[in-house]
Amino acid sequence: MTTNGTQARRARPRAGLLALLLAAGTAGCDDFLSTEPRGQLTTTTFFQTENQAVQATNATYNMLRDWQVHVFSWLGMTDIVSDDATKGSTPADAGFLLDLENLNFDPGNTAFRDTWNGYYQGIYRANIAIQNIPSVQMDETKRARLVGENKFLRAYYYFFLVRAFGGVPLILEPLRPGQYTQPRATREAVYAQIEQDLTDAIAALPERNAYGTADVGRATKGAARALLAKVHLFQGEWQPALDRAREVINSNQYSLYPSYTGIFSQAGENSSESVFEVQTVALAEGGGASQYSEVQGVRGTPNLGWGFNNPSDDLEAAFEPGDPRLQATVLYAWEALPDGSGQVVFYNRDITDTPFNNQYNQKTFVSPTNPGGAGNSGVNIRRIRYADVLLIAAEAAARLGNTADAQNYLNQVRARARGGQQVTLGFAAETLAESVAGALKLAAGTSRVFVRYVTPNSAAANAGLRSFRVGFNSLSGPAAGDTATSIDLIEAVGGTAITTLQQFMDAVSGRSAGSQVTLGIRRVTAAGSQTLNVTVPVQQQLPPVTATGEALLQAILRERRVELAMEQHRWFDLVRQGQARERMAAIGKTFQTGKHEFFPIPAIEVTSAGLQQNPGYN
Repeated sequence: MTTNGTQARRARPRAGLLALLLAAGTAGCDDFLSTEPRGQLTTTTFFQTENQAVQATNATYNMLRDWQVHVFSWLGMTDIVSDDATKGSTPADAGFLLDLENLNFDPGNTAFRDTWNGYYQGIYRANIAIQNIPSVQMDETKRARLVGENKFLRAYYYFFLVRAFGGVPLILEPLRPGQYTQPRATREAVYAQIEQDLTDAIAALPERNAYGTADVGRATKGAARALLAKVHLFQGEWQPALDRAREVINSNQYSLYPSYTGIFSQAGENSSESVFEVQTVALAEGGGASQYSEVQGVRGTPNLGWGFNNPSDDLEAAFEPGDPRLQATVLYAWEALPDGSGQVVFYNRDITDTPFNNQYNQKTFVSPTNPGGAGNSGVNIRRIRYADVLLIAAEAAARLGNTADAQNYLNQVRARARGGQQVTLGFAAETLAESVAGALKLAAGTSRVFVRYVTPNSAAANAGLRSFRVGFNSLSGPAAGDTATSIDLIEAVGGTAITTLQQFMDAVSGRSAGSQVTLGIRRVTAAGSQTLNVTVPVQQQLPPVTATGEALLQAILRERRVELAMEQHRWFDLVRQGQARERMAAIGKTFQTGKHEFFPIPAIEVTSAGLQQNPGYN
């Protein structure tokens, strides 16, 4: 780990000879569009065989793992800038991300130059492949498929750029000397090209089940349809968005993974829910991984990363009482690691930017036993899930007045999130790690069921159950006089003693929504412990939504936030929904209408390439 994330970037993974040749055209060029390449790619000598056509396509995919595409700056422009996350790490580390969090960034911010260069390098590789693969003598169907994969990827790269910056230079073939300075195209022209590329990809790509094991993770017909549905959604084209999403739904190629938590495990990679995800692998010799997990990993003990992109308290409060997805999304201080190793996350006083905000993105968790550490993470980056497609369909249907379909698609997502649990007491209980129990001097055989976080608007929050907010940073136990340290252990449910989480779940499952239940609580603090009884209402767990009209639409938008939390969708959703100003104001930030809908064009592209700056940034 480093004390400065911006100085710890590892060399990019190797992608073979072609990737090096492709990189020759851009290496060392900050002003990517205006600087002529230092080397020449001899495509006429390379694109001779089917294997070379596949390698060229693989090089386009390889950019998806790149630092400038799906890692540091990208996290800042998708999560940290939004209400879902805070910068994290130490206060002085990576100040450019703090500028994003506070909405006081300018055209010189590192994030904009990084992503601009990274995404255009991906486009460059796609253009090379699209231009040259058609001349390769090979199976016609496979040749068309490879071109389709590159068109899908080019559309993916441009879709980020157009949402981030608005109209951008539209480059559809490798540039020659004298062509490197390109004007900005209109947003409409960029979107039109994205739609054309995805339409072409849909025609050429196979369905998911047509690929063999060796090709798992390649773009599919379903992925192209899903991305096109989202492209239409972002343009307010509700009927085409619904039509394309329905094509994915009706293809019978995808289904919701039974376990929400399991989606983000190794077993959940490329699962039934995976429509498109970035493939990584933790090879012992390196070369196939991404730093996506490392920059978001636990900073301290155990050392899993740099501690950036921390889930916010505002995000926690967005979950309905007892929603199991909260525990699957946030990895807290003093929580046992999800790998079953028994290790717990130590509280780290050094990284907090708000009091007790010591929490991490659990969806990117990588075990400390990973070969090469977190920097060699083989965690796939989930970019389009089937739940996302269902919610696109739900939103489009709701905006078209199709209430029945909107409710149906929305409630499918909620039903899976329930995990079979029909009722809740308004909070998520979990198992206390034995090491923490020892620090708290809890006797063997006593309850290990505790409450860490209670959603502020839940009945339990007013009834006496407390959040577990830990002020000690070692296993020596809470410090005397530290009033912030409190933990509630649940020892009985309705008079029945319980000691394990399964016993608690069984006792709650037998209750009826609308009834009351009394819990026996042992509250442990630095000063000692006390027993008390707390009566709380039994509630239906994530009940089906029956709302109509605007209430239904707002329910769908709320569902998008919690279902896709910390998966780098939130900022662009807020902007397109017209909710960014209101939501930023709610957390003390000022969103300037007419300015913050887009990020600034990187300063170097304005000065060197003569590109027109976005409004408000001159």
